[in-house]
Amino acid sequence: MSLSPTDPVERLVTGPPVAVHPDDTLLTVAEMLIEDGIGAVVVRGSEGPSGVVSERDIVNAVVDGVDLDADRASDVMAMDVLTIDAAEPISAAATAMITGSVRHLPVVSDGVVVGVVSIRDVLAVYAG
Repeated sequence: MSLSPTDPVERLVTGPPVAVHPDDTLLTVAEMLIEDGIGAVVVRGSEGPSGVVSERDIVNAVVDGVDLDADRASDVMAMDVLTIDAAEPISAAATAMITGSVRHLPVVSDGVVVGVVSIRDVLAVYAG
C-alpha cells in the first residue's frame, strides 16, 4: 500500500487501539505491549482516553524503581493526550509528533479513538 503525506492519517490505522484500565498494573501493560508488538496503549477514561502509556514510560518507571506488580498505568501515563483527527493528512500527524515530542498519536474519529499511529508508521510514508 503506497501512501503519501497528503493521505488522511486514518489510512495508517490498522485496527482498534489497545486500551487498558487506569488500575491495570505496569506489568500487565508491559505484557500487552509485548504481546501485541506495539509501543503504546491508551488508558481508558470515563469520557474517552485519559492517558497514554508508552514503552518509554515503562522503562523510566523501571529505572525509578517502581514495583511493576503494584504500580498502575495511571501512575505513569501521559495525561495530556495529544490526538489527531482521522481526516487530517499524514503530514499533520508528523508535525504534531515533532512539535508535541511524542512517538505515538491516538487517531480520533467523531470523538472516538479508532487507533494509534506511531512515528514508525509515519516515517514509512516518507521513506516510500
